Amino acid sequence: MQETSGSLTILNFKQESSSIPNHIARQVSPDVQRRINALKIGQKMQDLPEELWHTSFRYYVKEDENRRGGPNLRIIRLNPEMPSLTVTAYIFNKFVHPYENRYISVREAARLQGFSDSLEFKGTQNSTQLQVGNAVPVQLAKAVFDQVIQHTEKVRYKLGQNLTAMSLFSGAGGMDIGADCTGRIKTLLAIDSWQDACDTLSGYYNGRCDVLQQDVVNITNPLKLWQSRTGETREPDLVFGGPPCQAFSQAGKQKGLDDDRAQMIFEFIRFIKDLSPAFFVMENVANLKGIGEGTIFKKILKSMEDLQYEITTGLLLSADFGVPQLRKRLFFLGSRREFGKIPLPYPTHSAMPGLFTLPYLTVGEAFAGLPLLPINYK
Repeated sequence: MQETSGSLTILNFKQESSSIPNHIARQVSPDVQRRINALKIGQKMQDLPEELWHTSFRYYVKEDENRRGGPNLRIIRLNPEMPSLTVTAYIFNKFVHPYENRYISVREAARLQGFSDSLEFKGTQNSTQLQVGNAVPVQLAKAVFDQVIQHTEKVRYKLGQNLTAMSLFSGAGGMDIGADCTGRIKTLLAIDSWQDACDTLSGYYNGRCDVLQQDVVNITNPLKLWQSRTGETREPDLVFGGPPCQAFSQAGKQKGLDDDRAQMIFEFIRFIKDLSPAFFVMENVANLKGIGEGTIFKKILKSMEDLQYEITTGLLLSADFGVPQLRKRLFFLGSRREFGKIPLPYPTHSAMPGLFTLPYLTVGEAFAGLPLLPINYK
Protein backbone atom coordinates (compact mmCIF):
# COMPACT_ATOMS: atom_id res chain seq x y z
CA MET A 1 0.00 0.00 0.00
CA GLN A 2 1.18 3.51 -0.76
CA GLU A 3 0.01 6.66 0.99
CA THR A 4 0.18 10.07 -0.68
CA SER A 5 0.08 13.65 0.46
CA GLY A 6 -3.05 14.31 -1.59
CA SER A 7 -6.54 13.86 -0.22
CA LEU A 8 -6.79 10.42 -1.87
CA THR A 9 -4.77 7.32 -1.18
CA ILE A 10 -3.54 5.62 -4.34
CA LEU A 11 -2.75 1.92 -4.57
CA ASN A 12 -4.95 1.44 -1.51
CA PHE A 13 -7.04 -1.25 -3.16
CA LYS A 14 -8.44 -3.18 -0.19
CA GLN A 15 -11.62 -1.78 1.30
CA GLU A 16 -13.50 -2.74 4.45
CA SER A 17 -16.74 -1.02 3.45
CA SER A 18 -19.30 -2.68 1.19
CA SER A 19 -20.69 0.70 0.09
CA ILE A 20 -18.21 1.45 -2.67
CA PRO A 21 -19.41 3.99 -5.27
CA ASN A 22 -19.76 3.02 -8.95
CA HIS A 23 -19.48 -0.71 -8.21
CA ILE A 24 -22.56 -1.99 -10.05
CA ALA A 25 -22.96 -4.93 -12.41
CA ARG A 26 -23.87 -3.93 -15.95
CA GLN A 27 -27.04 -5.46 -17.38
CA VAL A 28 -26.62 -7.96 -20.22
CA SER A 29 -28.91 -10.03 -22.43
CA PRO A 30 -29.22 -13.83 -22.09
CA ASP A 31 -27.11 -14.31 -25.27
CA VAL A 32 -24.28 -12.20 -23.87
CA GLN A 33 -24.50 -14.00 -20.54
CA ARG A 34 -24.07 -17.35 -22.28
CA ARG A 35 -20.87 -16.07 -23.91
CA ILE A 36 -19.57 -14.79 -20.59
CA ASN A 37 -20.38 -18.07 -18.84
CA ALA A 38 -18.45 -20.06 -21.46
CA LEU A 39 -15.38 -17.82 -21.47
CA LYS A 40 -12.23 -19.03 -19.69
CA ILE A 41 -9.42 -16.81 -18.38
CA GLY A 42 -7.62 -15.09 -21.23
CA GLN A 43 -10.07 -16.30 -23.87
CA LYS A 44 -11.61 -14.04 -26.52
CA MET A 45 -14.66 -14.24 -28.77
CA GLN A 46 -12.84 -16.40 -31.34
CA ASP A 47 -12.08 -18.98 -28.62
CA LEU A 48 -15.79 -19.63 -28.02
CA PRO A 49 -17.89 -22.20 -29.89
CA GLU A 50 -19.05 -20.63 -33.16
CA GLU A 51 -22.71 -20.82 -32.13
CA LEU A 52 -21.92 -18.28 -29.40
CA TRP A 53 -20.25 -15.75 -31.72
CA HIS A 54 -21.82 -12.35 -32.18
CA THR A 55 -23.46 -12.02 -35.64
CA SER A 56 -21.16 -9.21 -36.76
CA PHE A 57 -18.12 -11.16 -35.58
CA ARG A 58 -19.18 -14.23 -37.55
CA TYR A 59 -19.70 -12.07 -40.66
CA TYR A 60 -16.26 -10.53 -40.26
CA VAL A 61 -14.49 -13.87 -39.90
CA LYS A 62 -16.51 -15.90 -42.37
CA GLU A 63 -17.92 -13.59 -45.03
CA ASP A 64 -16.41 -10.09 -45.14
CA GLU A 65 -14.13 -9.96 -48.21
CA ASN A 66 -12.84 -6.49 -47.30
CA ARG A 67 -11.62 -7.27 -43.81
CA ARG A 68 -8.15 -6.06 -42.85
CA GLY A 69 -6.06 -7.20 -39.90
CA GLY A 70 -7.38 -9.30 -37.04
CA PRO A 71 -10.95 -9.40 -35.76
CA ASN A 72 -12.07 -7.19 -32.91
CA LEU A 73 -11.65 -8.93 -29.56
CA ARG A 74 -15.29 -8.16 -28.73
CA ILE A 75 -14.94 -9.86 -25.37
CA ILE A 76 -12.10 -11.14 -23.20
CA ARG A 77 -11.88 -12.57 -19.69
CA LEU A 78 -9.10 -10.79 -17.81
CA ASN A 79 -6.17 -12.75 -16.44
CA PRO A 80 -5.90 -12.09 -12.68
CA GLU A 81 -2.15 -12.76 -12.70
CA MET A 82 -1.34 -10.12 -15.32
CA PRO A 83 -1.88 -6.38 -15.74
CA SER A 84 -5.00 -5.53 -17.72
CA LEU A 85 -5.10 -4.63 -21.38
CA THR A 86 -5.70 -0.94 -22.16
CA VAL A 87 -8.72 0.56 -20.43
CA THR A 88 -10.84 2.68 -22.76
CA ALA A 89 -14.44 3.89 -22.76
CA TYR A 90 -15.34 0.73 -24.75
CA ILE A 91 -14.21 -1.98 -22.35
CA PHE A 92 -17.49 -2.21 -20.45
CA ASN A 93 -18.94 -4.64 -23.00
CA LYS A 94 -15.56 -6.31 -23.51
CA PHE A 95 -13.64 -6.93 -20.25
CA VAL A 96 -15.07 -9.85 -18.27
CA HIS A 97 -14.22 -10.28 -14.59
CA PRO A 98 -11.55 -12.97 -13.98
CA TYR A 99 -13.78 -15.11 -11.73
CA GLU A 100 -17.30 -13.67 -11.76
CA ASN A 101 -19.50 -14.19 -14.82
CA ARG A 102 -20.09 -10.52 -15.65
CA TYR A 103 -18.47 -7.50 -17.26
CA ILE A 104 -16.28 -5.45 -14.96
CA SER A 105 -17.84 -2.55 -13.09
CA VAL A 106 -16.93 1.12 -13.36
CA ARG A 107 -15.21 0.85 -9.97
CA GLU A 108 -13.08 -2.07 -11.13
CA ALA A 109 -12.07 -0.13 -14.25
CA ALA A 110 -11.27 2.84 -12.00
CA ARG A 111 -8.96 0.63 -9.95
CA LEU A 112 -7.20 -0.43 -13.16
CA GLN A 113 -6.69 3.30 -13.79
CA GLY A 114 -5.30 3.82 -10.29
CA PHE A 115 -8.20 5.79 -8.81
CA SER A 116 -8.99 5.46 -5.12
CA ASP A 117 -12.37 4.07 -4.09
CA SER A 118 -13.07 7.31 -2.25
CA LEU A 119 -13.51 9.15 -5.57
CA GLU A 120 -17.13 8.95 -6.73
CA PHE A 121 -17.70 9.38 -10.45
CA LYS A 122 -20.79 11.51 -11.06
CA GLY A 123 -23.44 11.00 -13.73
CA THR A 124 -25.15 8.11 -15.48
CA GLN A 125 -23.52 4.71 -15.86
CA ASN A 126 -22.58 5.54 -19.46
CA SER A 127 -21.11 8.86 -18.37
CA THR A 128 -19.04 7.31 -15.58
CA GLN A 129 -17.76 4.63 -17.99
CA LEU A 130 -16.57 7.35 -20.37
CA GLN A 131 -14.96 9.36 -17.56
CA VAL A 132 -12.94 6.37 -16.36
CA GLY A 133 -12.04 5.17 -19.85
CA ASN A 134 -10.83 8.59 -20.98
CA ALA A 135 -8.67 9.25 -17.91
CA VAL A 136 -4.88 9.21 -17.61
CA PRO A 137 -3.80 6.56 -15.07
CA VAL A 138 -3.12 8.31 -11.78
CA GLN A 139 0.26 6.74 -10.92
CA LEU A 140 1.57 7.33 -14.45
CA ALA A 141 0.65 11.01 -14.16
CA LYS A 142 2.25 11.22 -10.72
CA ALA A 143 5.52 9.74 -12.02
CA VAL A 144 5.67 12.40 -14.74
CA PHE A 145 4.89 15.24 -12.32
CA ASP A 146 7.43 13.93 -9.80
CA GLN A 147 9.97 14.28 -12.60
CA VAL A 148 8.87 17.87 -13.23
CA ILE A 149 9.29 18.66 -9.52
CA GLN A 150 12.76 17.09 -9.45
CA HIS A 151 13.75 19.19 -12.45
CA THR A 152 12.54 22.43 -10.82
CA GLU A 153 14.74 21.64 -7.83
CA LYS A 154 17.72 20.91 -10.06
CA VAL A 155 17.39 24.27 -11.86
CA ARG A 156 16.52 25.99 -8.54
CA TYR A 157 13.12 27.19 -9.69
CA LYS A 158 10.97 28.31 -6.72
CA LEU A 159 12.90 26.15 -4.27
CA GLY A 160 10.75 24.90 -1.40
CA GLN A 161 7.59 26.41 -2.88
CA ASN A 162 4.57 24.79 -4.47
CA LEU A 163 4.04 25.22 -8.21
CA THR A 164 0.79 26.92 -9.20
CA ALA A 165 -0.95 25.09 -12.03
CA MET A 166 -3.78 25.26 -14.54
CA SER A 167 -5.37 22.05 -15.82
CA LEU A 168 -6.98 21.87 -19.29
CA PHE A 169 -9.25 19.12 -20.65
CA SER A 170 -9.25 17.89 -17.06
CA GLY A 171 -11.92 15.20 -17.36
CA ALA A 172 -12.42 13.19 -14.19
CA GLY A 173 -8.96 14.17 -13.00
CA GLY A 174 -6.38 11.44 -13.62
CA MET A 175 -3.69 14.02 -14.32
CA ASP A 176 -5.00 16.43 -11.67
CA ILE A 177 -4.91 13.77 -8.96
CA GLY A 178 -1.46 12.60 -10.05
CA ALA A 179 -0.21 16.19 -9.83
CA ASP A 180 -1.89 16.72 -6.46
CA CYS A 181 -0.34 13.55 -5.06
CA THR A 182 3.16 14.95 -5.56
CA GLY A 183 2.41 17.31 -2.66
CA ARG A 184 4.18 20.13 -4.53
CA ILE A 185 1.71 21.14 -7.24
CA LYS A 186 -1.20 23.40 -6.36
CA THR A 187 -3.75 23.36 -9.18
CA LEU A 188 -5.86 26.49 -8.83
CA LEU A 189 -7.97 26.25 -12.00
CA ALA A 190 -9.20 23.17 -13.88
CA ILE A 191 -11.22 23.50 -17.09
CA ASP A 192 -13.36 21.00 -18.96
CA SER A 193 -16.51 21.28 -21.07
CA TRP A 194 -18.12 18.14 -19.61
CA GLN A 195 -20.33 18.87 -16.62
CA ASP A 196 -20.34 15.32 -15.18
CA ALA A 197 -16.54 15.18 -15.24
CA CYS A 198 -16.37 18.62 -13.61
CA ASP A 199 -18.72 17.39 -10.88
CA THR A 200 -16.47 14.37 -10.29
CA LEU A 201 -13.33 16.49 -10.12
CA SER A 202 -15.02 19.06 -7.88
CA GLY A 203 -15.80 16.24 -5.47
CA TYR A 204 -12.12 15.34 -5.36
CA TYR A 205 -10.83 18.87 -4.82
CA ASN A 206 -13.57 19.78 -2.32
CA GLY A 207 -13.04 23.52 -2.77
CA ARG A 208 -9.24 23.48 -3.12
CA CYS A 209 -9.41 24.24 -6.86
CA ASP A 210 -11.80 26.22 -9.06
CA VAL A 211 -13.27 23.64 -11.47
CA LEU A 212 -14.75 25.51 -14.43
CA GLN A 213 -17.17 23.95 -16.90
CA GLN A 214 -16.34 25.72 -20.16
CA ASP A 215 -15.12 24.96 -23.68
CA VAL A 216 -11.53 26.19 -24.06
CA VAL A 217 -12.32 27.37 -27.60
CA ASN A 218 -14.52 30.08 -26.09
CA ILE A 219 -11.75 31.37 -23.80
CA THR A 220 -10.20 34.25 -25.72
CA ASN A 221 -7.88 35.56 -23.00
CA PRO A 222 -6.42 32.69 -20.92
CA LEU A 223 -4.23 34.94 -18.74
CA LYS A 224 -7.12 37.22 -17.84
CA LEU A 225 -9.28 34.19 -17.00
CA TRP A 226 -6.51 32.70 -14.84
CA GLN A 227 -6.01 35.93 -12.92
CA SER A 228 -9.71 36.63 -12.43
CA ARG A 229 -10.57 33.08 -11.27
CA THR A 230 -7.55 32.53 -9.02
CA GLY A 231 -6.56 35.97 -7.78
CA GLU A 232 -3.00 35.36 -8.97
CA THR A 233 -1.16 38.35 -10.48
CA ARG A 234 1.27 36.31 -12.60
CA GLU A 235 1.00 33.33 -14.94
CA PRO A 236 0.80 29.74 -13.61
CA ASP A 237 4.09 27.92 -13.16
CA LEU A 238 2.69 24.83 -14.85
CA VAL A 239 -0.03 24.07 -17.40
CA PHE A 240 -1.03 20.46 -18.03
CA GLY A 241 -3.72 18.49 -19.81
CA GLY A 242 -4.72 15.76 -22.21
CA PRO A 243 -6.58 17.16 -25.25
CA PRO A 244 -9.21 14.81 -26.77
CA CYS A 245 -7.41 11.95 -28.50
CA GLN A 246 -10.14 10.13 -30.44
CA ALA A 247 -8.91 11.61 -33.73
CA PHE A 248 -5.61 9.76 -33.32
CA SER A 249 -6.61 6.66 -31.35
CA GLN A 250 -6.29 3.18 -32.83
CA ALA A 251 -9.78 2.53 -31.45
CA GLY A 252 -11.20 5.39 -33.55
CA LYS A 253 -11.32 6.28 -37.26
CA GLN A 254 -7.96 8.08 -37.16
CA LYS A 255 -9.10 11.13 -39.12
CA GLY A 256 -6.23 13.15 -37.71
CA LEU A 257 -6.49 16.88 -38.33
CA ASP A 258 -9.70 16.34 -40.33
CA ASP A 259 -11.40 15.62 -37.00
CA ASP A 260 -12.42 18.77 -35.09
CA ARG A 261 -11.28 17.18 -31.84
CA ALA A 262 -7.71 17.09 -33.15
CA GLN A 263 -7.65 20.89 -33.14
CA MET A 264 -7.86 20.81 -29.34
CA ILE A 265 -4.13 20.04 -29.25
CA PHE A 266 -3.51 23.41 -30.88
CA GLU A 267 -5.90 25.03 -28.42
CA PHE A 268 -3.63 23.65 -25.69
CA ILE A 269 -0.64 25.19 -27.48
CA ARG A 270 -2.53 28.49 -27.75
CA PHE A 271 -2.88 28.51 -23.96
CA ILE A 272 0.85 27.87 -23.62
CA LYS A 273 1.56 30.79 -25.96
CA ASP A 274 -0.75 33.17 -24.07
CA LEU A 275 0.23 32.10 -20.55
CA SER A 276 3.95 31.39 -21.05
CA PRO A 277 4.24 29.06 -18.04
CA ALA A 278 7.68 27.92 -16.96
CA PHE A 279 6.65 24.30 -17.59
CA PHE A 280 3.92 22.31 -19.27
CA VAL A 281 2.89 18.66 -19.64
CA MET A 282 0.65 17.37 -22.43
CA GLU A 283 -0.34 13.74 -22.98
CA ASN A 284 -2.06 11.92 -25.82
CA VAL A 285 -2.44 8.51 -27.40
CA ALA A 286 0.64 6.54 -28.41
CA ASN A 287 -0.63 6.38 -31.99
CA LEU A 288 -0.28 10.15 -32.46
CA LYS A 289 3.32 9.73 -33.65
CA GLY A 290 2.27 7.48 -36.53
CA ILE A 291 -0.67 9.42 -37.99
CA GLY A 292 0.08 10.93 -41.41
CA GLU A 293 3.54 9.34 -41.41
CA GLY A 294 4.50 11.50 -38.47
CA THR A 295 3.59 14.86 -40.02
CA ILE A 296 1.06 15.77 -37.31
CA PHE A 297 3.51 14.89 -34.54
CA LYS A 298 6.22 17.02 -36.18
CA LYS A 299 3.82 19.94 -36.57
CA ILE A 300 2.89 19.79 -32.87
CA LEU A 301 6.53 19.57 -31.83
CA LYS A 302 7.55 22.51 -34.02
CA SER A 303 4.67 24.63 -32.68
CA MET A 304 5.91 24.02 -29.14
CA GLU A 305 9.54 24.65 -29.96
CA ASP A 306 8.67 27.89 -31.78
CA LEU A 307 7.38 29.19 -28.43
CA GLN A 308 10.94 28.89 -27.07
CA TYR A 309 10.42 25.69 -25.09
CA GLU A 310 12.72 22.71 -24.72
CA ILE A 311 10.59 19.61 -25.41
CA THR A 312 11.02 16.04 -24.25
CA THR A 313 8.67 13.46 -25.78
CA GLY A 314 8.29 9.78 -25.12
CA LEU A 315 5.98 6.81 -24.82
CA LEU A 316 5.42 5.62 -21.26
CA LEU A 317 3.87 2.27 -20.29
CA SER A 318 1.50 2.59 -17.35
CA ALA A 319 2.46 -0.79 -15.86
CA ASP A 320 6.05 0.46 -15.53
CA PHE A 321 4.85 2.99 -12.95
CA GLY A 322 2.62 0.92 -10.68
CA VAL A 323 -0.60 0.86 -12.71
CA PRO A 324 -2.19 -2.59 -13.16
CA GLN A 325 -2.65 -1.95 -16.88
CA LEU A 326 -0.65 -2.28 -20.12
CA ARG A 327 -1.55 1.17 -21.43
CA LYS A 328 0.87 3.36 -23.38
CA ARG A 329 0.60 7.15 -23.46
CA LEU A 330 2.62 9.76 -25.30
CA PHE A 331 3.88 12.66 -23.20
CA PHE A 332 5.26 16.08 -24.11
CA LEU A 333 7.25 17.70 -21.29
CA GLY A 334 8.00 21.34 -21.96
CA SER A 335 10.21 23.82 -20.13
CA ARG A 336 11.24 27.34 -21.08
CA ARG A 337 14.64 27.38 -22.76
CA GLU A 338 16.46 28.80 -19.76
CA PHE A 339 15.49 25.75 -17.65
CA GLY A 340 16.67 23.00 -20.01
CA LYS A 341 14.99 19.70 -20.89
CA ILE A 342 13.01 17.66 -18.38
CA PRO A 343 14.00 13.97 -18.59
CA LEU A 344 11.38 11.25 -18.69
CA PRO A 345 10.84 9.25 -15.48
CA TYR A 346 12.50 5.88 -14.97
CA PRO A 347 10.28 2.81 -14.52
CA THR A 348 9.60 1.71 -10.96
CA HIS A 349 8.01 -1.63 -11.93
CA SER A 350 8.73 -4.32 -14.53
CA ALA A 351 7.62 -7.73 -15.75
CA MET A 352 10.96 -9.10 -14.57
CA PRO A 353 11.61 -7.23 -11.30
CA GLY A 354 15.18 -6.63 -10.23
CA LEU A 355 17.15 -4.57 -7.75
CA PHE A 356 15.57 -1.30 -8.83
CA THR A 357 12.06 -2.32 -9.93
CA LEU A 358 9.02 -3.91 -8.33
CA PRO A 359 6.83 -6.54 -10.04
CA TYR A 360 3.93 -5.37 -12.15
CA LEU A 361 0.64 -4.98 -10.33
CA THR A 362 -2.01 -7.41 -11.54
CA VAL A 363 -5.74 -7.40 -12.17
CA GLY A 364 -6.18 -9.74 -9.21
CA GLU A 365 -4.38 -7.31 -6.90
CA ALA A 366 -6.37 -4.38 -8.24
CA PHE A 367 -9.73 -6.10 -7.65
CA ALA A 368 -8.85 -7.50 -4.21
CA GLY A 369 -11.41 -6.82 -1.50
CA LEU A 370 -14.27 -5.65 -3.71
CA PRO A 371 -17.66 -7.19 -2.92
CA LEU A 372 -19.12 -9.82 -5.23
CA LEU A 373 -21.83 -8.56 -7.59
CA PRO A 374 -24.94 -10.44 -8.73
CA ILE A 375 -25.51 -11.17 -12.41
CA ASN A 376 -27.79 -8.44 -13.79
CA TYR A 377 -30.05 -9.55 -16.66
CA LYS A 378 -31.97 -7.21 -18.94
